[in-house]
Amino acid sequence: TQNYFSTSYKNSFCNKNNTRCLSNSCQNNSTCKGFSKDNDCSCSGTANNVDKDCDNVKDPCFSNPCQGSATCVNTPGERSFLCKCPPGYSGTICETTIGSCGKNSCQHGGICHQDPIYPVCICPAGYAGRFCEIDHDECASSPCQNGAVCQDGIDGYSCFCVPGYQGRHCDLEVDECASDPCKNEATCLNEIGRYTCICPRDYSGINCELEIDECWSQPCLNGATCQDALGAYFCDCAPGFLGDHCELNIDECASQPCLHGGLCVDGENRYSCNCTGSGFTGTHCETLMPLCWSKPCHNNATCEDSVDNYTCHCWPGYTGAQCEIDINECNSNPCQSDGECVELSSEKQYGHITGLPSTFSYHEASGYVCICQPGFTGEAKEMGYDLTFWHFMAEHGFNQLGY
Repeated sequence: TQNYFSTSYKNSFCNKNNTRCLSNSCQNNSTCKGFSKDNDCSCSGTANNVDKDCDNVKDPCFSNPCQGSATCVNTPGERSFLCKCPPGYSGTICETTIGSCGKNSCQHGGICHQDPIYPVCICPAGYAGRFCEIDHDECASSPCQNGAVCQDGIDGYSCFCVPGYQGRHCDLEVDECASDPCKNEATCLNEIGRYTCICPRDYSGINCELEIDECWSQPCLNGATCQDALGAYFCDCAPGFLGDHCELNIDECASQPCLHGGLCVDGENRYSCNCTGSGFTGTHCETLMPLCWSKPCHNNATCEDSVDNYTCHCWPGYTGAQCEIDINECNSNPCQSDGECVELSSEKQYGHITGLPSTFSYHEASGYVCICQPGFTGEAKEMGYDLTFWHFMAEHGFNQLGY
């Protein structure tokens, strides 16, 4: 390898004084000549190719500026040239002798080859340059594909692939379906960096690993139990209901279980019989109701059932089949001398008329009392009481009537 150096060579030549040429002052093949007025340097060669200093204008290599056996090459520009140094020399004009690689001059483990003419560094793989100072970038050619990151190394490189690719240069697409990740005969769809499972009906989940619970939506009604099955469900209906979803309430009255005109009321898995007005009682209105249960007797009379009838036992002062008639003891006007007759059955008068108890009771409701005008009185017989009622009144603490 040759070294190249360029320069421009221009100096002042033909130095002189007023009397004579200075010693060795004439250069570039010029000679000193004395004249009457002055001394001067006379240039040799063709006058058209030199300047006033005898320098060749058109050929800067004319003066052989390169030392040793170096080759001078003209370069563009006025007085510009380049020196091609032989092996073992360097410098602008090849003036420096290269003796060796120098101590520790070879970098990155380079080995110095002591060539007698031109020592060089033998570089390890991945490095270049005179002293192995240049690290060769193996990533410069972009060897990694599909968006991978290239990391330069010594005499090599590494590719860091993005998800979905593999291989030394990340040029191979990864088949995410190769491991058969989809379950239950699902279809695997390979995509860049991922996969998608297309599940058959009745399955769900990322890998179609979950069986769909058809009972999740609670399709069974009215307390039914849902039984999940593959792609279906079944409803176990509670008693009293039917239908695919147990949505139908069974009509327990359809069989007409109520007797003797009883009204059947349908419910959930049951019924009831309303026996009102039928004269019967019981779960199905099957039992003849006792006539006294309807309380036919009035005025607190006692009802007595018989085989097919009933009898009302009235309190004194009341009559009628059902004791519904209040006997009017004052109807005969028993009180004399304009005395006021008050029946003991007049419940509203109690507590307001002297001689009547403070509260009404049926066993004291028979008879009457006379409210006498001022100046009149009389005994019971005169007042219209029979002796039986007098004894009744005496038993209840009445000594005189009208008070």
